[in-house]
Amino acid sequence: MRKLKAENQIADASSSLFAEPDESRSSIAGEATVYHLSAIDKALRVSEARYRRLFETAQDGILLLNAETAQIEDVNPFLVDMLGYSHEELLGKKIWEIGAFKDTALNVDAFLELQTKRYIRYDNLPLVAKDVSNCYVEFVSNVYDCEGIDVIQCNIRDNTKRHLTELALRASTRALKMLSESNVALLQSPDEEVLFAEYCRIAVETGGYRMAWIGLAEEGTDKFVRAISHYGDDDGYLAVINFTWSATEWGNGPVGRALRSGQVQFTENIATDPTMTPWRVEALKRGYRSTIAVPFRLPNDVMACLTVYSAKSERWSDPERKLLQEIAADLAFGIAAIQTAVAKIQYQVSLRESLEQTIQVIADTVDERDSYTGGHQRRTADICTKIATEMGLSVDRIHGLHLAATIHDLGKIGIPAETLAKPRRLTPMEFGMIKEHSAIGFRILKVVNFPWPIAEIVLQHHERIDGSGYPSGLSGDALLLESRILAVADVVEAMASHRPYRAALGIEAALDEIAAQRGISFDADVVDACLRVFREQGYELKFYD
Repeated sequence: MRKLKAENQIADASSSLFAEPDESRSSIAGEATVYHLSAIDKALRVSEARYRRLFETAQDGILLLNAETAQIEDVNPFLVDMLGYSHEELLGKKIWEIGAFKDTALNVDAFLELQTKRYIRYDNLPLVAKDVSNCYVEFVSNVYDCEGIDVIQCNIRDNTKRHLTELALRASTRALKMLSESNVALLQSPDEEVLFAEYCRIAVETGGYRMAWIGLAEEGTDKFVRAISHYGDDDGYLAVINFTWSATEWGNGPVGRALRSGQVQFTENIATDPTMTPWRVEALKRGYRSTIAVPFRLPNDVMACLTVYSAKSERWSDPERKLLQEIAADLAFGIAAIQTAVAKIQYQVSLRESLEQTIQVIADTVDERDSYTGGHQRRTADICTKIATEMGLSVDRIHGLHLAATIHDLGKIGIPAETLAKPRRLTPMEFGMIKEHSAIGFRILKVVNFPWPIAEIVLQHHERIDGSGYPSGLSGDALLLESRILAVADVVEAMASHRPYRAALGIEAALDEIAAQRGISFDADVVDACLRVFREQGYELKFYD
């Protein structure tokens, strides 16, 4: 279209030139016109070649649509590979006629909105590839004028890995809360019946599952699974369904497989999983969409199983499965602890180790989500340990500080990943959003019963002794000593390391900064200890792979 318009303009100019009576001028004009036409044609070919090269090699999906009919006019190779459809299968189809964009009503409405507003965006749009695998994309679509013709360009970025990481992080955080509350129930429950009931209640009320139950594997020919406790939206489900752990069709669901194998078993979609056929109708009737069965062995050597049902199709991540397995193992240990008072003391040690392992799982997931600051929390924790040791804090207090530093940026789960990874300085609005992360981390951690003030340390790690920090503007002795140590370590690590919007400033620049703020923003004793650790003891930052 652009080429045709250019040729018309040149033709008009040529007609004007040829109308002149002077033949010599006509000859010169004709030569100029031919030259000009050739230059424009060459420029258009170069421009088109560049666009085609970008279109073909882009590492994001690109769709070009007819702005009037929504029919696909072109699609680049990246999107063809991502969705698994051939180029020919996509061309000429309306966007909602492609199986990947299966929500027809949503896409029709979006197309109408696009025609009106000329721009739409979805940050986490689910798509289904031809092989029925799920992916999640950032979908940006806008209408633009191409020489008088409206064209729709859709840019599609595959965010599946980030989406699944965020799901895993939320699941791990949820399981951490369940683990914490379950352990409190274990220490407070007077007998096994109460303990079983509490674990089921916590799975529903804290874990957010629709229903939870615990069953015992009975011996005998039929090998029935006897429900001994349940909580949530049961609506007679356990009464009308017979569970068995025999190697039959009725024993091939998650519960039966878990009891036979001793391993966690799950179903991500009850509606489509063939092993769920015997239970599908009754399960879907009650709103169950996915389930996970976690086996454990009681002290009398009887196998038991904790089974939970979710109201949505779940991707049961590895961290969530491991944490649920640990909850079930703790339940088995708790039964023994109820039977033996001495075991309660041993369990307290196990509880502490479980919480610490869970903290590390969450810290690793946060690092995976934000690749630019991977290892930041661990390096900060190492610096905190060195400073606290130099200051003479007790071993137990140092341990608590190290754990707090390991997850001090947990609250970034509530900040969009694209904001954290922007390769430029943030706007005031974006920085205001970032400043919320310490409060978000506090709200997640305050419900967990740690033997140290972990949540408070995380909340205060951006406070300053002169009251210039956030979120509460605390000053002086209102700040925990651990928070003052973490504040210094956090700044030193951040300045010495690479960030998306700048190169690393180096350890000397970081140490000069805290020295300049000694007694102003930062605690003087903490700064002095930090300077000794680096400049006298020769400590160096460890950059993890």
